Amino acid sequence: MQKHLRIDPRTGLLLLVMSNIIAFTQNSFPVETGWILFLCLLAAFCGCGKAAARWLLAFCLLLGLQYYVFPVSAKIVATSFSIFANYTRRMFPCLIVGMLMVKKTPLRDLIVGLRKWHFPQKLIVAVSVTLRYFPAIREEAGYIRDAMKLRKIHGLQKVECLVIPLMISATGTAEELAAAAVTRGIENPAPKTSVVELRLTAADGACILAGVLFTTASCLIR
Repeated sequence: MQKHLRIDPRTGLLLLVMSNIIAFTQNSFPVETGWILFLCLLAAFCGCGKAAARWLLAFCLLLGLQYYVFPVSAKIVATSFSIFANYTRRMFPCLIVGMLMVKKTPLRDLIVGLRKWHFPQKLIVAVSVTLRYFPAIREEAGYIRDAMKLRKIHGLQKVECLVIPLMISATGTAEELAAAAVTRGIENPAPKTSVVELRLTAADGACILAGVLFTTASCLIR
């Protein structure tokens, strides 16, 4: 079995913060491209090679639209869609890091990382319940789709049969997750212990150093 790179959740959070800084400060195309390539390589080493390839392809498509298609399009079309494409490109690093954390960072590791950084317990409770909520809703939606296939429901009726049960179950799912978290003592102010031991490795140090360098370049190069 192939062993993939595993980064600390604290490293992922730092990369996410630096990606947001770069997204709103950089005006240099080489910095933007280098940061995108770095994050795609990191995602590939972490076992998300196909997703990284899709992000890189989408980035290239946006560049092609901005530099080759929009300049020869109608002025109103070029102006409107060029702004949209530009801001979409700026958000790519944040989306790539977010995708990497969602796919490769277990929730328990993220909670331990937040506790090591002494985040408020109320924030940790909110994050843990929220991140468990969306997978539960997605699982519920899968059950509803399977039921619609068995009953051979098609067309616009599928929307009604999906949305209404999902809205009804959403509240119940939130209450169940909150009750489960409280039952497991997540609100207990006593110091928490965990079998998970987080340590920053050389790979984490390299990722953080690269992020600092790109962030500094983004702020200085105009």
